[in-house]
Amino acid sequence: MAAPSAHRIERLWIRREAGGAVEPCEQLVLVAGEGIEGDHTFGRMRHVTLIFAQDWRAATAELGEEVDPAERRANVVLSGGAGLDLVGQTVRLGAVRLEIKGETRPCPVMEKAAAGLQAALGPDGRGGVWGRVLEGGTLQPDDALVVEA
Repeated sequence: MAAPSAHRIERLWIRREAGGAVEPCEQLVLVAGEGIEGDHTFGRMRHVTLIFAQDWRAATAELGEEVDPAERRANVVLSGGAGLDLVGQTVRLGAVRLEIKGETRPCPVMEKAAAGLQAALGPDGRGGVWGRVLEGGTLQPDDALVVEA
């Protein structure tokens, strides 16, 4: 049995090259055991990175300025918050099944987006989480996240 969640996909991005800019997408294709087709991390340990709108807003409120969540350089932004609570869980995100493996710690690149952003993303897992693809499929805006029992 699955537990419903308040999380829904708001935006999607891909980063084709390490160090490159994120590109907005209408959908992402995820492959089991590999990650996101076309993303520079395909076949590596971290298949997909997720951030949560409420956590992002808390970090930018601490800064006192608006910063586009694309600056986090994640693949998916979801509504809601408390993404850190998903670590260790298996979830369905739309048609995709993910194992949420860990917190995505903010790196110094965040300082290029806004002074103090790296530190503001540190508390409470505001920097998001990463997962591995167990069952592939396509993600698109408004897909829901459901935690498996």
